Amino acid sequence: MSVGHRDVVVVGCGPVGAVAANLAGRDGLSTLVVDRSPVVFEMPRAIHFDAQVMRILQQAGVADEVARDTRVWARSSFYGADGLLNRVHEWPRERLLGWAEHYLFYQPTFEAVLRSSLARYPHVEVALGVEMVGMRQHDEYVELDLRDRRTGERRRMSAAYVIGADGASSQTRAAIGADLADSGFDEPWLVVDLLTDRELGEPDGSEMFCDPRRPATRVPGPGRHHRWEFMLLPGEDPVQMQRRETIEALLRPWVSLGEVEIVRAAVYRFHALVARRWRDRRVFLAGDAAHQTPPFLGQGMCHGIRDVQNLVWKLAAVLRGAPPEPLLDSYQAERAPHVRQIIDMAVAAGRDICLLDPVAAAARDRRVRQAATTGALPKTTFQGMPPLHGGLFSSTPGAGELFPQPTVTVGAGPWVRLDDLLPSATVVLTTVVLTTSSDAVDLGAPVIELAPAQAPPSDPRVQSGSVLPDWFTAHNARFAVVRPDRYVHGTASTADAAAALVRDIAPAEQPVES
Repeated sequence: MSVGHRDVVVVGCGPVGAVAANLAGRDGLSTLVVDRSPVVFEMPRAIHFDAQVMRILQQAGVADEVARDTRVWARSSFYGADGLLNRVHEWPRERLLGWAEHYLFYQPTFEAVLRSSLARYPHVEVALGVEMVGMRQHDEYVELDLRDRRTGERRRMSAAYVIGADGASSQTRAAIGADLADSGFDEPWLVVDLLTDRELGEPDGSEMFCDPRRPATRVPGPGRHHRWEFMLLPGEDPVQMQRRETIEALLRPWVSLGEVEIVRAAVYRFHALVARRWRDRRVFLAGDAAHQTPPFLGQGMCHGIRDVQNLVWKLAAVLRGAPPEPLLDSYQAERAPHVRQIIDMAVAAGRDICLLDPVAAAARDRRVRQAATTGALPKTTFQGMPPLHGGLFSSTPGAGELFPQPTVTVGAGPWVRLDDLLPSATVVLTTVVLTTSSDAVDLGAPVIELAPAQAPPSDPRVQSGSVLPDWFTAHNARFAVVRPDRYVHGTASTADAAAALVRDIAPAEQPVES
């Protein structure tokens, strides 16, 4: 039996685990990622991610490669029980986070990119076809028993920390005895993925048919990929729903089976579940192991990728010598309320979409159409992601928001996305010229000076046009303390106040002095 030690072991190499391993590799952590399957699962599952997730992929160094195999999603149209348009969600084109608001992708291709990118890091090992069969926690490390499912060979591994990203039936969650709180949403839907050589419907828009006879949705994937989803009606047999003749009848309004290749047809039960505990000492849950979200806002996988971005920089800080608390406790404190808030939005949207009573559906349509004319529609993630609360945030304006990522230039240099100029650390961005100001103090973190909106090309500060100056004006601030995950820890008007904010969070990233 071989024995080894890593900073981090990631259990599960789906999209969430693979992003975690890429982020850990970027931060220099010795990492082992294991997965029970020897190959990428060839069936598509998730189909959407948003601008924040693409920004995280940018930090992981894979965004440009991923982007080549996506379709930008520009709008979503909702139709009522009478077949008429209820409302359209159309997203802004400003790219405030550096990327388009929404993307549609093909999960097997996405996972293959994430896995292949791990070869860049000699300190990251990928062990496929390997399952975790035992776990024991000690004061200073976690001991894991691993088994190669092909050969039966066993291996013992120790790790400073373990991330369980092993899906809805998580062995890691079972090992730490965490249970799931059920929000009471349980709806079966048939998901049909197919390939076709022609566009079906709007190429950059999805359609939701809120028809009480059978709610359904159409989503265009990248390239030849398209997806339909159909709600099962009470009493319908999932096995019968997956038969070719049933699928042909359901798809007939849009396409014939003779012109498509069906990739997958499967019935899923859409749940709303959140683990009560995301951490047990040195073991953490992420993604579907920690929560399961109805798909009506397309946020299931996005949640998990946000989880590991939030967690990995904190683990890296502790492994560099930072005090572990309250840093590691802030993971669940920040992520769990955010996930629950979005799950609540998804459940509310799902209950509205899944109405089968024609009278209730007609009343819904009247309400939605009236609200659409007055701008009073309920807010969802399609109108913007809510900020984080609790955890490692101050009470100053802007705290918990994502800092914008415009394209910027330094002097007459090339235009790049802001994060590409920033170190993987907490930074201070400021509109103050510190070198000629009485504010010239050591802020305790790297400082990025920002030029005003109308700065000449020769100005050596970071120039973003009006985006960043306008952000500081809107928050009545001259300094922003921004964490490694690009959330705003806090804002300030003076350098001393900014330095105090840095001291609040910098111990989370600095070694403890002996």
